[in-house]
Amino acid sequence: MIPRFNTDIVGAIVQADCRGVPYEEMRDLYIQRNVFEVALDAPVYRIMELQYFREDLSRKCLTYTKIDKSNWGDSSENPLLDREFKDVVTGAPLTLNGVVASVYGSCWSATALDAQSDWAIFSRRNPSVRVQSTPRKLLDAAMSRGNEFYMLQHVIGKMQYATDAEIEAHFSDQNWEKHLDSLGQGIAASFLRLNNNLSSEDEVRLLYDHTDGAWPKSNVRIVDRFAKVPFDWLAAVNGVVVGPFVSDGGEAIVRSELQGFGINCAVSSSPTRTSVG
Repeated sequence: MIPRFNTDIVGAIVQADCRGVPYEEMRDLYIQRNVFEVALDAPVYRIMELQYFREDLSRKCLTYTKIDKSNWGDSSENPLLDREFKDVVTGAPLTLNGVVASVYGSCWSATALDAQSDWAIFSRRNPSVRVQSTPRKLLDAAMSRGNEFYMLQHVIGKMQYATDAEIEAHFSDQNWEKHLDSLGQGIAASFLRLNNNLSSEDEVRLLYDHTDGAWPKSNVRIVDRFAKVPFDWLAAVNGVVVGPFVSDGGEAIVRSELQGFGINCAVSSSPTRTSVG
């Protein structure tokens, strides 16, 4: 069965397109269409190492990681990659690599991530901050207006957790066509399933599909296993919390740096912070 998300919005887009509504109204509808199984304005959080956060801010991009088992360290990642099916007509082997091999992800969480263990795991004990946003704002920041295919390349969704056996049963089914639809929702959904043992992360994943085209070629930098995609941080950031591994005075420095980029959000320090000198 092909996953269907936001069918009411899909219908509204068709009607709006026929009426010739303004660009920004269409764009807002596409944002609503591409948020899967999480509320549009629910808070989401990401702990980012400070050096990488600063780099992305200065380069006006968000760094995504290519999704596969080796990069993400879990056997349930990208379950359709390199999986062989049979062509129903010829019986020849085929894969869906053409539509799953170029997808990158950025991990956020519906949980506030402010326990000592959260900071230690997600920052690798390096100076870091926790950025707060929402699914709506993340898509707004990622869907560059200069990219005519923005509505096909960016999706955000709540991770669905299952057992390895359940995941394997779903994706080993030889009915490979169930993953394909005109909106790409089935393929996007394949990146939103993980093993139950990771459910504590409460993940919300932002996806970027790096397809061929003039805009990606001119604007997206692929560096090893990373895609550095244009991103409007001013539109995305709701708040920033300075983590426990940042030196004293870090909160004031981070606040000043953000203001230098025009971001005047709330900045605070994690209660887990102690003096680190």
